[in-house]
Amino acid sequence: MTINAAAVPVGGAKKPGFSRTVLVIIILVVVVGAVVAIVAGSLFLGPSLSVTKKNFTPYTTPVSQSSSSPSSLTVSNTNGGVTTSTWSQAYLMINGTVTARGFGSSPDVITFVESNSSGNIVFQAIFPVSSSFFFGASYTVDIYVYEPASYQFNTVQIVTVNGDLQIPSIRATSLTLTDTNGVITASSIIATSITVTDTNGSINLACASCGSATATMMNGSVSMDLSTLSLTGSYVVTTTNGNVNLTLPAVASFKITPNTTNGTISSSGLGVQLTNHTTATFGTGSAVVNPTTTNGSIIVIGK
Repeated sequence: MTINAAAVPVGGAKKPGFSRTVLVIIILVVVVGAVVAIVAGSLFLGPSLSVTKKNFTPYTTPVSQSSSSPSSLTVSNTNGGVTTSTWSQAYLMINGTVTARGFGSSPDVITFVESNSSGNIVFQAIFPVSSSFFFGASYTVDIYVYEPASYQFNTVQIVTVNGDLQIPSIRATSLTLTDTNGVITASSIIATSITVTDTNGSINLACASCGSATATMMNGSVSMDLSTLSLTGSYVVTTTNGNVNLTLPAVASFKITPNTTNGTISSSGLGVQLTNHTTATFGTGSAVVNPTTTNGSIIVIGK
């Protein structure tokens, strides 16, 4: 009897488990690739494909009519700008718009703190603790404040993190403007003292009458226009990376010491040319003006 042996494929017999393993790997690669594509799409395209805007309910509140105890105002934002303006009404109103971006986002996620306790008015936009990473949700709130024309506040504090501050024609005993990433523009300001602080952006301040003023910038230029100087006022302008542009009344009593590490000093309209690290005195020198930058130039104009 002749026995024929079964032919054996070169390389040995294929194992059934090998094909299943390859199939599983292929499926996993496809699934992971799909997830990555969805995440990338939601992060980069989601905010542009899904945008919802909604006006939030206006907040109105009276201001104190007592000249000896005027109202104070605090407005706080995180992502978005704050703009103030005057109007003919005798009360204060705050309105604005919430913008929600990204799949699954909703303007209703933003809530607000609104209070008026003994004339201390507080308005704050409250953002989610953390937005959804998967859907790339993000929110901005643009706030508009309408205050009675010519009203004299006690203290005013306006803060945002990412956005611009536009503050014209405010009157206050003390005014504080704070930003992190944005432009601060304040004009026709009347205040006993004003403090403006920014990190990345620029500061543009014009005082109709400021008893003292401090503007501090990290990365950006600072412009300060002072129509008058208080006899004993202190006016300090500082930036690390940027230029300083300072406009002063040509007829006033002050002493000024411009300081720059890497830059130039130039002046006009003062009768003398200012020089770096040197104090120049005008009149009695009662007010003190100190413009300083590390990397930038200083321009001082008398008018």
